[in-house]
Amino acid sequence: MDYFKNRFEGILERFRFSVRMYREDKVHCEQCYQESLGEMESLFNRHDCHDSFSKRLMDCKNSYQRRLKKVYLGI
Repeated sequence: MDYFKNRFEGILERFRFSVRMYREDKVHCEQCYQESLGEMESLFNRHDCHDSFSKRLMDCKNSYQRRLKKVYLGI
């Protein structure tokens, strides 16, 4: 699970950096947001085996996606 948390954290940090760099360019921020969500989703989908680990992984992904949305919305 640590591997996935690290990957999700890396995606989140790259997005935070992009938001700081392109704060004034809303279109670019939206594009980065969508790409980050897609990257998290594809990481999850590659390892979804419908078992208890997948449930924990889905919860982890959802948690990081909520954090990503908060950064995107500036909360």
